[in-house]
Amino acid sequence: MGGSVLLAQDATLVPSIRTELATATNDTLRADALARLCFNLINTNPDSARHCGEQALDLANRIGNARTIADAHNNLGWLETQQGHMAEATEHLEIALEGFRRIGNPVFTSITLSNMGWLADKQGDRTAALKYFGDALEQATLAADSASMAVLLYSIGTTYNRMKEYGRARTFLERSLVIEEQLGRRNSQGNCLVAIGNAWRSDGEATRAMDHYQQASALFHATSNHYGAGMVQENSGELFLESDPEKALPYYQRALAHYDTIHSAADKAYILQRIGLANTGMKKYAEAEAAYTEGMALADQSSSTELMMDLHLSLAELAVKQGKSEVAIGHYQRHMALKDSLRSEASEQELMRLRATFETEQAEQENALLKAENALSRANEAKMKARWTAAAAISAGLVLLLALLYRNYRQRGKHTKEVERFNAELQAQRDQVQHMNDLLELKILRSQLNPHFIHNCQNSAMAMVKEGRNEEALAYLQGLSKLMRMVLEHSVNDRITVEEEMAFLRLYVKLESLRMPGLECEVAADRELLDEEAELPALLVQPFVENALLHGLAQKEGPRRLSIRFSATENGLRCVVRDNGRGRSGAGTKPSGQRSLGTELTNERLQLLTHRLQQKGRFTIHDLKDDAGGALGTEVIIDLEG
Repeated sequence: MGGSVLLAQDATLVPSIRTELATATNDTLRADALARLCFNLINTNPDSARHCGEQALDLANRIGNARTIADAHNNLGWLETQQGHMAEATEHLEIALEGFRRIGNPVFTSITLSNMGWLADKQGDRTAALKYFGDALEQATLAADSASMAVLLYSIGTTYNRMKEYGRARTFLERSLVIEEQLGRRNSQGNCLVAIGNAWRSDGEATRAMDHYQQASALFHATSNHYGAGMVQENSGELFLESDPEKALPYYQRALAHYDTIHSAADKAYILQRIGLANTGMKKYAEAEAAYTEGMALADQSSSTELMMDLHLSLAELAVKQGKSEVAIGHYQRHMALKDSLRSEASEQELMRLRATFETEQAEQENALLKAENALSRANEAKMKARWTAAAAISAGLVLLLALLYRNYRQRGKHTKEVERFNAELQAQRDQVQHMNDLLELKILRSQLNPHFIHNCQNSAMAMVKEGRNEEALAYLQGLSKLMRMVLEHSVNDRITVEEEMAFLRLYVKLESLRMPGLECEVAADRELLDEEAELPALLVQPFVENALLHGLAQKEGPRRLSIRFSATENGLRCVVRDNGRGRSGAGTKPSGQRSLGTELTNERLQLLTHRLQQKGRFTIHDLKDDAGGALGTEVIIDLEG
C-alpha cells in the first residue's frame, strides 16, 4: 500500500469534513471539502471516494479553481492506482502535476510526485519509483514541509524494503519515525514501526521485529485503527508460521477480527489462507480445509485472481497430505488454469496483433495480384485487337500488311517484357506472403510449447499420486509451480540475465531428474558475466538441454552427467551444453553432415530471436568420441554476439 495513504489518509476525519461540506458558504469551500473526502475515503469506501472526487472535479472546473482541479485529479489518480487502473491513474496524475507546477507551490508538487512514485512501484519499476520519491523529497524539503518529508522518507524506506536492502530501508524509516513523533501522528508512527519491524524480520531478527510490532499495536489501538491493528497481528503471525504454527494461529485470528470490522474481503481471504497454512502445519486438516474454503468465497467476491490461485494451490497440497489424489489434481488444474489465464492475456494480444497485421498485408498483396491480373488481361485484349485489325487489313495491300505485321511484332515484344516483369513481381509477392506465414507459424508454435510441457508434467504428477508416491508428487507439483512462474515472468521479456537463465535451467533439470534417477548436473558461469549482469534472449538454452536429456541421457545406462557452462567471449557470450550420453548416432539421429528438420527450426528460432534483439547467434553440434571412435556424448556450443 502506498505511503501517501498510510501516512496521510485518515478515515476518522471524514465526519468533520462532511460537517464542513454541509456548512460551506461557497462553491470553492464545497469543492475543497469534496476533494478531501475523496482522499480520506479511498481505503474504506472507494465507491464513495470516486463519487466525491468526480463531484469535486466538476465543481472546480465550473468555478475555474485551478488548485482544486489539480487536487481532484491527484486524488482520483491515487484511487485509480489503488484499484489497479494504471492508464487512468497516469492520466489523472500527469494533469495534476502540470497544474501544481503552474501554481508553483512545492508542497502540492511533492504530493503528486510521491503518488507517481507509488504508481511506478505498482508497475514494477522501482528505479523510477525511487526517482519520483527523491524528486518529491526535494520539493518537500524546499517547502520545509515536515509532514510531506515524513511521508516520502517512509515511501523510500518501504521501497528499499521490497528491494531487500533492509539496512538502508531502516535508515529512511527511522528518520520518518522521528518526524512523525514530532508531529504527533500516531497512526503514521504505527505504520513506520510496522515497516521497521518487517525489515528486522526479513533480516532474521524476530525479537527486534516483535518489539516494533508491539509498539505499533499500542498506537493503533489508541486510535481505533482496525486496519493497522490487523496488519500488526498479521505480521506477528508470520514470525511463527514456519517454526511454531500453533503460536501463529492466535495472531491470525485477531487479524481476521480486525479486518472483519472494516469489511475488507480481500484482507480476510488472505488471512484465512494463512490460518489454513497454520492448521495444516498442526495437522488439523479439517480446520485448514474450512479456512481455505471460506477464503476462496471471499477471494471470488473481491475478484482477486491471484488469491484464488494461491488458495487452489493450498487446497491441492492439503489434499495430497490427506491422500485425496483426485481432489488434489482438480485443485491443481484450476490453479494452473488461473495462472494460464493471467499469463496468456499478453500472448493472446500479441498473436491477435500479428494476425491483424498479417491479414492486412495479405489483403494488400491480394489487391496487388488482382491489379496485375487485370493489367495482363487488358494487355491481352489489346494484343488480340491488334491481330484482328491486321487480319482485316490484309485486303488493303501487301505494303499495308507488312506495316501492320511489323507493328504487331513490336507490340508482341513489348507485351512479352511486361508479362515477364509482372511474373517476377508476382513471384516476389508470393515469397513475401510465404515468409510471413512462416513467421506466424513460428510464433504460434512457440506459444504452444509451454502448454505441451505442462500437460506432460501433470500426467507425471498424476502417475506419482496413483502409485502412492504422495510426497514425491507434492515436491514435483511445487517445483513445477515455481518453474511455470519463472516461465511466465521470462516469457514477457525479450532478454533475461545469465543468472536468471541459470536459475531456470537448474530448476528445469531438477524437475526432470525426479523422472531420471542418477542424473548429475552442473550449471556454471564466469563471474564476469554474473557481475556485469550479462543478458541473452529469454528461454533460449532450454530446448538444447531438453534434447540432451531426452535423446542423450534418458536411455543411457550408468552415470548420467550434464554440464551447462556460460562463458564470456571477445564479442559476447558462449553457452556450452555437454552430456555423456549415447551421442547422436546412438540416439538414432542424423549424423553431423546432415541437418534434421528439428535442427533447422531451432536454428531459425535462434536467428529470429537474435535478429529482433540486434544480435548475431549461431550454434554448432559436436559428437564426442574416445580414441577408439566410441561415443562419449554430445556437445552443443551456442555463440551470441552483439
